[in-house]
Amino acid sequence: MLNLTLKCTDSIETILPTVELAMHTGDVCHIHNINYLGQIHLAALTLLAMSQNLMDSATGQIVHPHPGFCLLGIDDRGVTRTLVM
Repeated sequence: MLNLTLKCTDSIETILPTVELAMHTGDVCHIHNINYLGQIHLAALTLLAMSQNLMDSATGQIVHPHPGFCLLGIDDRGVTRTLVM
């Protein structure tokens, strides 16, 4: 299980390495304070994870989600939502 807690200054770029790792290892990824992203970035993150592949722009490697991968968003009030399963 991977945990990431966002600060109000974080962006989608902050999240992508952790999501990539969770996809690669088949882990559950908890993103705390997910509401700090905003609706557009939240939608982009969800669509990216649902696309079944993620490319690391630095290496060109494409990561496919392994069984067990799940992306959970937890807002600042503690409400948990499954973004990708």
